[in-house]
Amino acid sequence: MSELRIVDADCHILEPPDLWKNWLPEKYQDKAPQLVKDHEGGDAWLHAGSTPDPIGLVSTPGKPFDEFKWYGVTYEDARAGCYNGAERLKDMDTDGVWAELLFPPQRTVGHFLGDSDDDFLLAGIEAYNNFLFEEFCAPDPTRLIGLAQMPSIGIDTAVDGIRKAKARGAKGVIISNWPSGGESVSEDDDPFWAAACDEGLPVSIHINIISRKARAAQRKAAEAASSGPGLYDMTSAATRAKAIGGMSNVFSATAGAITQMIFNGVFERFPELMVCWIESGVGWIPHFIEAVDDRYWRNRVWGDLPIKHPPSFYWYRNNAATFITDRSGIALRHAAGLDNIMWSSDYPHHGNDWPYSRKVIEDTMGHIPNDEKAAIVGGNAARIWHLDD
Repeated sequence: MSELRIVDADCHILEPPDLWKNWLPEKYQDKAPQLVKDHEGGDAWLHAGSTPDPIGLVSTPGKPFDEFKWYGVTYEDARAGCYNGAERLKDMDTDGVWAELLFPPQRTVGHFLGDSDDDFLLAGIEAYNNFLFEEFCAPDPTRLIGLAQMPSIGIDTAVDGIRKAKARGAKGVIISNWPSGGESVSEDDDPFWAAACDEGLPVSIHINIISRKARAAQRKAAEAASSGPGLYDMTSAATRAKAIGGMSNVFSATAGAITQMIFNGVFERFPELMVCWIESGVGWIPHFIEAVDDRYWRNRVWGDLPIKHPPSFYWYRNNAATFITDRSGIALRHAAGLDNIMWSSDYPHHGNDWPYSRKVIEDTMGHIPNDEKAAIVGGNAARIWHLDD
């Protein structure tokens, strides 16, 4: 394992307790996410339209499975590497990881992305990005690779956001909604894809795409049902079963977004665009590619699709995906694309195996050729995000 340069293609940040106090303008403090206590005395973030969101399962590095718990975990219990960049580097050294691609705390960023106030929304996203680049990644930006979060206000701010990200040295960006703000991809998004190609920045999508309008509707529905169990209330067996089951099929949200982009001709119009699908897994991709190619061939005449090649062509040329534990994906790596799949740990979320990532890699990939293993655990990520430039 010592010869491998490991790049973890999907890691996260647990927001530090003072993030919004330090980085969000004073006039917005009353609307910022609030740090509160859950009913077992643990720390939790209170977002608009939700019950408190505990930090339990997003602060687990080094804990055995039987010590995982949703409630009752405090920042004092969590490893400092979850929310402090200098400490994260120490944890990476322990784990044998050279670099990490860093994605935001999704629920907290969603607090801003679904708000109706443009100024507040933009202030929140800028506060997170400023914290990311100026605080968390500052100890070593060559190893802590922050991906700038894009706002959800519309195409002009999205294009402006990606230009600013490039100017500050970002290696890539993450979108959580279609850039123009629609419910589905459209040619209105094209200025953003053009800017991504222009700036040479890969675009990442973490599991799914949710419009600002849809987030606002979710928030409104949650507030209307405030007397019942909230979004993050895991006190009932039924809710826990639903949540754990949902963790197992995240790829189901990804497939539809990929087909939207392919069949609407995004990659035909922007052949240099690279899109990375994060935490989707890869074992399902060979069947998916086979299925979309079959549907393309059977329907290409009447469908009058704006693409010149079968969908698999665009998958292999323009897309990549990350996995955590995926033995099926490793077995089917050639069909999924040796250049299109990337290992990740999801640190500090409960899917991680810190500090045993090297052992997990060897257990799951020790039987494959070294050059293939090197590409999957680091080479592909380094190439896609230009980590050596």
